[in-house]
Amino acid sequence: FSLACASRLGRKKKEEEQAREKMRLTVALALLLSVSDAFQGPTVFRQRTAGSARVTHGICSLRASSTASATDYLSSLSHIQWQPPTEVPSKPAPTASDPVNGFQQQQVAGEGVSTFAHAPISSFSIDKLAPKGPRKGADVGNPHDAAKPLPTTVDSIKAGSWWCAAGGWPSPALRPTTEVFYVFKGSGCLTDLDGARHEFGPGDTVILPKGWSGRWDVFQDIHKVWITHDHPNVEVGSPIRAVIVPNNGLDQQHMSPGGFRADASHGSPITASRTVFSAGPTSAGSWSCTPGSWPVTNRGTTEFFHVLEGTFFLTNVDGSARRCVPGDTVVLPKGWSGHWDVIETVRKLWVVVD
Repeated sequence: FSLACASRLGRKKKEEEQAREKMRLTVALALLLSVSDAFQGPTVFRQRTAGSARVTHGICSLRASSTASATDYLSSLSHIQWQPPTEVPSKPAPTASDPVNGFQQQQVAGEGVSTFAHAPISSFSIDKLAPKGPRKGADVGNPHDAAKPLPTTVDSIKAGSWWCAAGGWPSPALRPTTEVFYVFKGSGCLTDLDGARHEFGPGDTVILPKGWSGRWDVFQDIHKVWITHDHPNVEVGSPIRAVIVPNNGLDQQHMSPGGFRADASHGSPITASRTVFSAGPTSAGSWSCTPGSWPVTNRGTTEFFHVLEGTFFLTNVDGSARRCVPGDTVVLPKGWSGHWDVIETVRKLWVVVD
């Protein structure tokens, strides 16, 4: 009797795993096929480099590659055999997990299940940010700002987007958190207490460690995506300095090879990475990965990242998935479990907090 029960439990567990896999593939395929409805064309960001202008594509449409190649890749993710539909399925009716105010906070039934937060770049467009009014203490120009948060389930971090008109102001109070932000557009300068200046522009990554103080000067209206981390004090030198990573500092050429992912479930994904900042429980850097798939079980840290290149799907344990493209912002909380499916080589800016 015990052996029979164990056999039935084993079969039931296997059937549940197969059902989750079918759900993940079905959602991923539906999202892939609906891309032509969701995106009218690529968004292009012009980024500066030393002595030249670099153009990178924002929201990349999968129409740039053939439907057949995408179909073949998704077919390779499982032994399940399927045929592409003759027409794109109609959009489903809104559900409780649909984006609210442009954000996707995945919700999974069940106590203690960690899920990810997702925001497409369209949700951070300037016209969707809430005005905050004039900057207090401004002594140059008339700077005024607007912001929009990205809701997350992690208490120690906050994230969102911020815009500010040209102007300048002193920032004498010591920062209570570490901030990392990526500049969409605009330019400015951060000045440390001892007068050291750090200019930044489009495509740059800026890090303001906890305890920093000094001065802000916005030369051209700036728009950025940001994360702040509230953590205990750590020693980062004196005076505490702003850190600027130029736009090409996150490129592949500056990363160290990571090799094949040993946990890959499909394909042969190859990774590379670079750490540009590390202080106590906060670190930041860049990461890339070629096409392939792998599971994630119970993440040990929280990760915020902003997608710079590539296309991939993130899938929760219930099979709900999101297609991620350049310009998207994601928070994977500690304890998250799910699945990665990289369709086109990914490059991202990441911030990991313990």
